[in-house]
Amino acid sequence: MTPDKRTAFIAEGLPILLESARGLYAASQRVSDMSRESSVLKGHAEEEAAKILILMDIVRCPKKRIAGRIGTLMGWYYDHLSRLLYAEACQWRPIDLKELRGIIDRRRVTHYLEGGMGEFIAPNDLIYQRETRLYADIEGLDDGTLQWVAPGGYTSMFDFKPNALVVAEALAAFGAFTVDGLNILSAVWNEVDFQDDTSCHESDRLIEATLDQLVARRLASDEATNDHVTSLYQRWQMPLYALDMKAKAVERTALEAEQERMLWAEVGSANDY
Repeated sequence: MTPDKRTAFIAEGLPILLESARGLYAASQRVSDMSRESSVLKGHAEEEAAKILILMDIVRCPKKRIAGRIGTLMGWYYDHLSRLLYAEACQWRPIDLKELRGIIDRRRVTHYLEGGMGEFIAPNDLIYQRETRLYADIEGLDDGTLQWVAPGGYTSMFDFKPNALVVAEALAAFGAFTVDGLNILSAVWNEVDFQDDTSCHESDRLIEATLDQLVARRLASDEATNDHVTSLYQRWQMPLYALDMKAKAVERTALEAEQERMLWAEVGSANDY
């Protein structure tokens, strides 16, 4: 698509995605006494909102880079793990993109060691939690034993709206989902090509400039509040277009070697006493 056509197409889809996410979240509240079903709906709402954040990164991507990144970003749009990472990233406050890259690289591995001495090889917990909410399934343990696992939901004393949805609603309230709003975002964020040494303060500066221009152009709705502003500063993550969000395969032999190293390190530490 040409840039203008792409902007118009994204502007058309953003409200559809937002209403889909809102509907799923509202439904999760209606069945809150059914923990598994409620968490499934809430998880779907979170992923729908994460799609919005991915599309906004297409808009925030500098014009000189978009041709080389848009295929990757749209791949993330259709990838469960990438969407879950986008949603989870709303919780983090890294000091720069390098720290953010490190966090995501640790969160996107297919398997990792768990336990006090790394005695267990566990699957990626974002995908595992998603799958166990959705499906009854068969699990294979390290010793080859197979077991049935019933689907389950999480229970909590508190029920918070997904962060990704909070960010999406704040952007919508300030008119960022309109063609004019997206053009403002593109122009403002085009100033900075986020690299490893780009700090979170640069992102804050661009958020401020974006909001100033949206308000100056009278695109903000009557629903826009200071809470929306706070949500954007606290939860709208730096652009992720320069990172790798796809699952990172980890060989079982590498994990087993790491287990062995940890075991001998523990034995050596005990012998010192």
